Amino acid sequence: MAGRREPLDEEQRALHDSWDTVLRTVGRVILSTVLIWGVCSALRYGVHATSDTLLAFASGRSLWWAPLVLAGVLLLGGLLRGLLNRRPGWSDVASDGVDVALSNYHITYEDPADDPRPRYSLPAIRLALRKAVATLLTLGSGASGGLEGPVVLVGESLGAGVARLTRARSEHTLRTCQLAGIAAAVGTLLNAPFAAALFALEVVYGNRIVYRKLAYCLLAGITAYALNNRFLGFKPIFVAPPHAHTYTLGEYGLTALVAVAVSAPIALLFGLAMKHTRQVVERASPVLRGAMGALCTVLVAGGLYYVVGMDFRHVLGMGEYTIAQLLAGTSGPLSMWWFLLLIVGGKLLTTSFTVQSGGSAGMLIPSMVLGGVSGAATAQLLASVTGTGPADVTVFVVVGIASALVAVVGVPLAAIALVLEVFGSAYGPPAVLACCVTYVLTLRLSVYNEQRRVQAVAAAEPAAELGS
Repeated sequence: MAGRREPLDEEQRALHDSWDTVLRTVGRVILSTVLIWGVCSALRYGVHATSDTLLAFASGRSLWWAPLVLAGVLLLGGLLRGLLNRRPGWSDVASDGVDVALSNYHITYEDPADDPRPRYSLPAIRLALRKAVATLLTLGSGASGGLEGPVVLVGESLGAGVARLTRARSEHTLRTCQLAGIAAAVGTLLNAPFAAALFALEVVYGNRIVYRKLAYCLLAGITAYALNNRFLGFKPIFVAPPHAHTYTLGEYGLTALVAVAVSAPIALLFGLAMKHTRQVVERASPVLRGAMGALCTVLVAGGLYYVVGMDFRHVLGMGEYTIAQLLAGTSGPLSMWWFLLLIVGGKLLTTSFTVQSGGSAGMLIPSMVLGGVSGAATAQLLASVTGTGPADVTVFVVVGIASALVAVVGVPLAAIALVLEVFGSAYGPPAVLACCVTYVLTLRLSVYNEQRRVQAVAAAEPAAELGS
């Protein structure tokens, strides 16, 4: 005998009271996804075209003055950011952007009435375009950071803008458009629709999943995925070599060890680096803080370049170059654990100086890079201590990426889904174990202050909405 269905709560009725409501919401999600995909794809192309070219040119040893060009561009970009951030409306697009997106999302919970006007009264499409410009100016000049953080705000803002333009009168519909916008933006860059949908829900609601909104996030992620493949071709963010599906107990033990050695230290070091770099850049006047952050970034990257011969792409830019080299099994300096630890320290400092000086750069991809490099350093250090010879670092890199993502952002399901979609199911078992261990160890850690507030909002919502 079938069990009785629980009555729908207010938000469920608002989203599912008629087929007309469902179709309108689907239309809004698809429309906003197409718009978000276009903006994020153009931003990704612009950043890669400028940053990759500049960093590759500066890292070449044929021209002694090439690093000076990079330093000049970084300082000019920092100065321009400082000038822009003093203008009305531009301060909201400084730094990572995830906290602003979360604040814009849960502002609708502050009034018990079903009224989307609190979000509609804030900038939406203009905010998204400003964020894109500030991100291109920051990352395009070679500064350190990721695209995923800034596009979270771009996706939320464009989703809210489409909801307002199509005259959505319910805050429940507005929230669905905001969440789907985040999923579409992240999915465009990661080319992993399931991971993007889970990320949107987890980053907003903490340790809860709103399943009825997950469906619309999945729709947005799949739409962005289809557009990527149709017009840009399938390009995974990372490519790992094939791996066996079976693991020994010893390998599971090493996986847990990597999670412990990488997750909490990375999260704590990120927090400390953010705190101390803020104290440094705040010594300068507000208009010169961008230049101060760029100068400190130049000193860190230049010091590593001239002292140990480190490629600028290891500590500047988005960091995907380093992970690609590790997964490809490149020998040379990347096979030495102390060199990898220097990358970790340098990347922490350059990213922190960029973000805390007002640069529009994200911390999601840098955290994944820090985790992957730390995992590889752990593998090399173990091999050096035990005398077992060169280690196969691939699993350590993947586990480090997943662990760091959980430690810094607190999205365990999204991290597992990312591993499965990007690296393949063979890497799933160690990633699941690492994410579980990391989540338990770092439950109270978060680099996003607004994330804690959102978790408190979600805890007060009806259980029925958070269920099936």
